[in-house]
Amino acid sequence: MSDPFPDEVDEALWDEACRRAEAIREFLKHRPGKMTAADVALLATELVISRATAYRLIKLFRAGGTVMSLVDRKRGRPEGHRVLDDQREEIIRTTISRYYLTRNRPTVSQLVRDVQTNCMSAGFNPPHRRTIKARLEDIDLQKRAKRRGEDEIVKKTQAVPGVFAASRPLQVVQVDHTKADIFVVDEETRQPIGRPWLTLAMDVCSRMVTGFYLTMDAPSRLSTSLCLLHSVFDKSAWLREREITEPWPVAGLPETLHVDNGADFRSRAFKRGC
Repeated sequence: MSDPFPDEVDEALWDEACRRAEAIREFLKHRPGKMTAADVALLATELVISRATAYRLIKLFRAGGTVMSLVDRKRGRPEGHRVLDDQREEIIRTTISRYYLTRNRPTVSQLVRDVQTNCMSAGFNPPHRRTIKARLEDIDLQKRAKRRGEDEIVKKTQAVPGVFAASRPLQVVQVDHTKADIFVVDEETRQPIGRPWLTLAMDVCSRMVTGFYLTMDAPSRLSTSLCLLHSVFDKSAWLREREITEPWPVAGLPETLHVDNGADFRSRAFKRGC
């Protein structure tokens, strides 16, 4: 059984793993050396688990250091995982586009009835209301509001002119993707391969680039994750490997990440990765 991605973990399991990670992180911070059985017993009481489980979770967290390392591995598929077949997914997409994203503004209840009716007419079991609502929430809010003529929502989701500023370093870090202004060519044939994508993280206060990731692949949660890792970690080893003598004095967790409305930034994986 392969481990799930962060965005495939059920909300309740994720919340519990976050609670455990916070408690264990605090526990280890005050016990850098050897911990006693009494210390572990106190942690077990706080987390409402057995002492053996507490030892196991501490070992897992020390090895992995992430929330994912503490997620309960239930047998079978993750509860939040999508399992609808392609035919029913297509019926949901078509029904949302044709009958919900219109200026008639039908309700979510009407959409659910339409989807379920269309599925039964095609000979499929109707999906649950929660499943249909989840697909609806995947649609960009501004796009949905424009199609439905919801002017008030459109106004609230549009950028407001003005100056965006921060008062101290790492208070706000902005992340975005752009195609680099250069063509990569094959080293033998010299034929163009394409333009690489640059994912850039920049500190708003100092205007210093805190990290980046360069790839020939289109922007994804992978390129965003690797850019953020580069942004957070100390750059000394990275500079030495490339024989760069100039300093790059930036590292640490930002207080806030400022991103646009791209699908990779709105994903559950991005939010949980943060």
